[in-house]
This record gives sequence, structure tokens and C-alpha cells, in this order.
Amino acid sequence: MVEQERDGAGARQPRANRIVFATAAVLALAAAGGASALIVRAQRTTVAAATITVKTESVVVAIEGMHCGGCASGIKAMLKRTPGVISAEVSYEAGEASVEYDSAKTTREKIVEAITNMGYKASVKG
Repeated sequence: MVEQERDGAGARQPRANRIVFATAAVLALAAAGGASALIVRAQRTTVAAATITVKTESVVVAIEGMHCGGCASGIKAMLKRTPGVISAEVSYEAGEASVEYDSAKTTREKIVEAITNMGYKASVKG
């Protein structure tokens, strides 16, 4: 049996119906709020993307001391975490790293230094 309550006008209403109605109302409000939040985020992203100018440069770094593909993977992971580095590819076979970076945030010298700090000998090629 469904428990009943009296509403403001004194009429009896099943409690289960009130709970369903309240739940539906909350879900509807949450959905509406979520949609507007997505629209706001999209607008902010668009504005930010339109005003940022990135000057990218590339460098090839010779690396000595790598012993396997795992060494190359570790260097690549570290470079990707380095501020200003946009992308990095490291080849154990070639003994080098190709790095694309934002020249406003880092320099070739800082990239070489980051690799050297890991225990490898690094220098700019060419």
C-alpha cells in the first residue's frame, strides 16, 4: 500500500507520485543547467583559441647513451611533460629526438638540458 499525505489544499496524494515528480523536476533542472554549462565552455574555448598565437620551432637533438627503446620512451615522456614542448619523437635506432616547441615558453638549450639531466649526452644537430 502506498502511504498517503495531504497536500496544501487538504487533498490526499500518494507519496510515491510526489517523489517521482520531484525526481523528474530535479533531473530536468540538472539537464538544463548542464546544457548551458556546455555552451558557456564552448564559447570560452572559441574565444581563447582565437586570441592565442603560438610561434613553434623544431629542433633535432642528438642523444648518446640510450641502450634500448625503453630509454627512448622515457625521454619522450619527459619531453612531453616539459613546459613549452608541443610534441616529441625519440628514436633509439637513430639516436635522436625531433622536438616541436613553443619558442615563447622554452628554448633549444632548455630541451637539451632536460635530456642531459636524465643522464644522457645531448646536443643540437646541425
